[in-house]
Amino acid sequence: MSDRLELSFKNKVVRMWLIIMIPAVIAEILIMQFTKIPVFTTIPWIIFFIWLYFYKRKQKKEHSIS
Repeated sequence: MSDRLELSFKNKVVRMWLIIMIPAVIAEILIMQFTKIPVFTTIPWIIFFIWLYFYKRKQKKEHSIS
């Protein structure tokens, strides 16, 4: 049960999701309002999941050492 998701700002995954997604959403809204360029919303998700992959890998290494 220690793998439960804690939805608070103490959780680093939640903080990184907010740091990546809030500016991306604001930028996408502005781009859609002022231009006719289609916006690809998958890029912030890809960046987040790449970061999450490396973060989880680092956590496994630290856990296996101790």
